[in-house]
Amino acid sequence: GDDPLAHPFYPSKVTELLKLVLPHATSKELLEKVSNDASGSLPLHSGGRALAVAYLESALGISSGRPTESQSDPSYRGEFDERKADMHDELSYLLLEGVISERVDGESAEDSDLGALYRLKLRRLLSWPNSMIRSERLLTSLPTSFLREHALLLGRLGRHEDALRIFYCDLSSMELALEYCDIRHERKEEKGRKVRSSSTPSECAYIPLVKVALNADSDPDRGVAAAIQVLALRRNVIDKSAALRLLPKNVPLSEMTRPFLIPAVVENQSQVRRLSVASALLRSRYMQLKKKLTEAQLKSQASLHTVPALQKLNLGEHLHSSKPTKARLVHPASSPNFPEVLLVKHFFSRHLVIQAQVMNVNSSQAYQDDVRTLTDVAFVVAESSDEALLPTLQVPLKTLPPRATGSAWCVLAASPQRLDGTAFLASELRFTVLEVDAAGAPLTFVEANAPGYGRPFVEELQDLEIRHTEFS
Repeated sequence: GDDPLAHPFYPSKVTELLKLVLPHATSKELLEKVSNDASGSLPLHSGGRALAVAYLESALGISSGRPTESQSDPSYRGEFDERKADMHDELSYLLLEGVISERVDGESAEDSDLGALYRLKLRRLLSWPNSMIRSERLLTSLPTSFLREHALLLGRLGRHEDALRIFYCDLSSMELALEYCDIRHERKEEKGRKVRSSSTPSECAYIPLVKVALNADSDPDRGVAAAIQVLALRRNVIDKSAALRLLPKNVPLSEMTRPFLIPAVVENQSQVRRLSVASALLRSRYMQLKKKLTEAQLKSQASLHTVPALQKLNLGEHLHSSKPTKARLVHPASSPNFPEVLLVKHFFSRHLVIQAQVMNVNSSQAYQDDVRTLTDVAFVVAESSDEALLPTLQVPLKTLPPRATGSAWCVLAASPQRLDGTAFLASELRFTVLEVDAAGAPLTFVEANAPGYGRPFVEELQDLEIRHTEFS
């Protein structure tokens, strides 16, 4: 592949050869080059260490951002990961060596300009999420004065409270502690967006800092104040309930009111308003799209020649169509939800197509003011008295808004030469009633066929008569 680390020997050999290169510039020239270079690059003339670091940073992808290729063979993958980890370790030790060797004074904690550049790169490597450093091994090699590097390695080992204890207690820096938590939070958010999981959510990234402030500070009052400060500064992302449970019970409410509680309540109320507006806009947009989709569906099923499902059938020669007749119920008194339905029979040489024009108005005078949406409206021929007419296809209406008209279709295979006299078709109208608001929007957004979706109805219609002479 194109991964420079894929070869089992070349990367390590190249690194060893580069490390042997001697410097080509004086200390003064190197100092001027580092001072004038704003890109953060090591001066390559400083010797083999800088060359090896530049090569490994590029090969590993830390400076170029180039992702390494994945291998499909698990056995090869294990060996490949080991070699990559070796190269990551090699880079970390080169950078550590650069920091130590470039100090102004061997015993001093102050870095030279070149040493500060090595330290910056070392911290970047330790913070890099794709780093494969063997943290335990490097941790034993770090000088005790390298506190931030110790903290970053402890974080890589999952010891976040120990890492934050260094930032908060040893370095006395709430800013560094918050920066560490911010990076953890951002990575958790990014991972959550990439991997949708139903597993138990992990601990909030800021909770360990609250624990450290409360437990590790030598001054309890200062620790409580620091914990409240974390709550106040990160109130939009911290797990508020978990953090509040950690505070001592004797903390006065007044200490939390101004810095945390009042701003949190105000922000939550503002968020509720924003989400309410967003919900209303999305609902409106949904209803607009739903209306256009429904109108297009009704239009496509309005005519015999526009229904896609019918166009795919070889119906034969169209003979004629009957006049619309009103469908009548077998039990009209017990069917207050029945809509107005007109039936049209379309006769073909080999088929009979029945069109049910459904008008979503209540046929019962007592219920005419009801606003409802009908879904899954289907005209069904349940039984035929003659085998010369057999149902083969139904084309239902998916949605019929209030006071709208649409057509459901039923196709029967016909053998007119076998039809003896008159055939009787036992038919029914099936539909589901959804309650809607004044704008015609469903009162509940529930998936079809789920509990609470709507109330289904099956209304039995009076038999249809089909005569042999109607096919002539």
